[in-house]
Amino acid sequence: MAHSSPSAIQSPVHQNRRDDIQGLRAIAVGTVVAFHAGLPVPGGFLGVDVFFVISGFVITAMLGREWAKDQTLRFSTFYARRFRRLTPALALLVVGVVVLSVFIASPMGDQQVAAKTGIGALLLSANIVIAKTTGGYFDAPAASNPLLNTWSLSVEEQFYLIFPLVLFLGWKLARKKTTRFMPFVFVGIVGAVSFAIAMLEAAGRTIPLLPSWLSGFYGPTSRAWEFAAGAILALFAFKIEPAVSKHLGLVLGSLGIAGLALSLYLVNDQTIWPGPLTILPVVSTMLLLAAGYAQSNAVSHFLGRSPFVHVGNISYSLYLWHWPFIVFALMLWPTVPGIAVIAAGLSLVPSLLSYQWLEQPIRNLRKVSKRKMSVIIACTMIPPIVLAMGLWNAADNGFWNTRVQQFIATVQPMHAGNAAGCNKSIAPSDRKATKCVWNADGTGTPVYLIGDSHADHLSEAVIAATKELNDPLTIDTANACPFFDVYLHSTAAPKSPCRAFVQKTLTWLKQQPPGTVILSSSSVYWNSKVFSAGLTKDSLTNEVDAKRHSLQSGLKSTVEQLQASGHRVILVQDVPYFASPYASDPHQFSVLQIASGENLGTQMPRSFADQNQQAARDAIDAVGEKTGATVVDLRDHFCPKNLCTTQLGATYLYRDDGHISIGAAKTLTSLFAQTLRR
Repeated sequence: MAHSSPSAIQSPVHQNRRDDIQGLRAIAVGTVVAFHAGLPVPGGFLGVDVFFVISGFVITAMLGREWAKDQTLRFSTFYARRFRRLTPALALLVVGVVVLSVFIASPMGDQQVAAKTGIGALLLSANIVIAKTTGGYFDAPAASNPLLNTWSLSVEEQFYLIFPLVLFLGWKLARKKTTRFMPFVFVGIVGAVSFAIAMLEAAGRTIPLLPSWLSGFYGPTSRAWEFAAGAILALFAFKIEPAVSKHLGLVLGSLGIAGLALSLYLVNDQTIWPGPLTILPVVSTMLLLAAGYAQSNAVSHFLGRSPFVHVGNISYSLYLWHWPFIVFALMLWPTVPGIAVIAAGLSLVPSLLSYQWLEQPIRNLRKVSKRKMSVIIACTMIPPIVLAMGLWNAADNGFWNTRVQQFIATVQPMHAGNAAGCNKSIAPSDRKATKCVWNADGTGTPVYLIGDSHADHLSEAVIAATKELNDPLTIDTANACPFFDVYLHSTAAPKSPCRAFVQKTLTWLKQQPPGTVILSSSSVYWNSKVFSAGLTKDSLTNEVDAKRHSLQSGLKSTVEQLQASGHRVILVQDVPYFASPYASDPHQFSVLQIASGENLGTQMPRSFADQNQQAARDAIDAVGEKTGATVVDLRDHFCPKNLCTTQLGATYLYRDDGHISIGAAKTLTSLFAQTLRR
């Protein structure tokens, strides 16, 4: 008979339920909710990491008890329990979010993303879907995904899918005396590899052959070490539990609480995560779990008090529901003070109802036959997936409503230059000769549309105007890169190829047949501290007056070089920028708002727009006067009667607060045709 090692078969934890763990769950969900509600808890999102460590500990302890009792693991039973514990509540959430999204969310991406994320969440892959559709956790698009929080649930479920197999293999091999440490070895290897991946990525290193969607913030490979930390603690319970006295428990618990509290204020949305600082909340959670072996200590006793336990009991439901409540509330009432906090508080209602009337009854079912389990799975999975697919299809088709379809066609698509791949910081000399050229056989004067995204958003107007005049047109633009002969640095993109793009494109233009160069750029560079500018690399500065001098000098130099090469230059004044409190985003409009046919436009005094953009306007006028370049001011078009608007007649003019729509660009065709004729 094979030798049975005590460390391989002994139950890691004698108690099935510990109130202090429920209290720790309450703290974890509380920090996450506070962070999402905008309260001053900068590192609140690390509550998810606390959950991961708890899950590794609890699941390993539970499986350890089963192994100690029967020397085997019943995988079908384990997965069925996990399904009943997690999926029905998730399915209800997805149904609720899909239904609310129909009436509240935008059909220009938000509804599709919500539907895709809901399907991904039910199929254990929300983290992958979110990484591919929504982007970074702290990026702007994340704020409009009402199911963003399900990423962590998918990571946890992926852990549940794989980790029992690792433990099973380890315990199987541990039946022999020489291999009794195999469970620790297997879990340790998984944890060590995952930790190495997380730290290498935090240091900016790329892991060969590892897809980006499997790593990073949402990735299971960079998070598995957190589960493994809890699992190791549970595996060593037979050694740790007898050694933890009341006094030692108090010390461990106090250190754990202090570590978590410190983490919440050392960490913020600029911290590389997961990264070196993630060690602090993970270790702190392990200390609190270890302290709980002596529950008589003051810290564990405090965590086990009734209020904490009650919140811990509903922590899963509260985690699910609080985020969509906040997202939808901000969509409906973005200017109401404290609306996120109010929404978070109201999310307690569905959380309590879900826990009491759905989670607990299904979770506590006894003697669930395979047939009954099949019915539960079907009834849980099919309705939300069908609803989510229906929303996805409806949004993609503008809900088969003419007004909605026309609005989307006007506002959502990329401009022609961008769609053709001509807005990628690639100079014409580095492209095929026919790339980014329209009306190539035209016999008129060559036209070149050059600049940043505010040149690209004029694409439709210039393409139509040059076609009318039979002029060949080349479009070449680069995001966040004004076509000025300066050195430019952006804190948002420190390795931008802007300077190389400008120099190469300027050289190329000098070699082309004389024509008309249309230069258009955003006015943001003149005021934003994000951008530094200088006539030399050593003179870069974001001090406003010095930077403005460099930008104006750089623009004048560019114009003079182009004119010296025989080109006529047209300088386009930037369109009005709808800054706060007049900021407007058409992607926030719901289907009902669009379909109603009401005027959705925002109005802003022209004087307000002029004041915000005065530096850029004055500089362009000055350069035009000094060089003789033509200056085109679009302000009269967008600000009739000195009142700027985002909607004229049936045409919505803006894609966001600073870029105009395709519909607006088309209305500028005659203006550019007249300007080019002169």
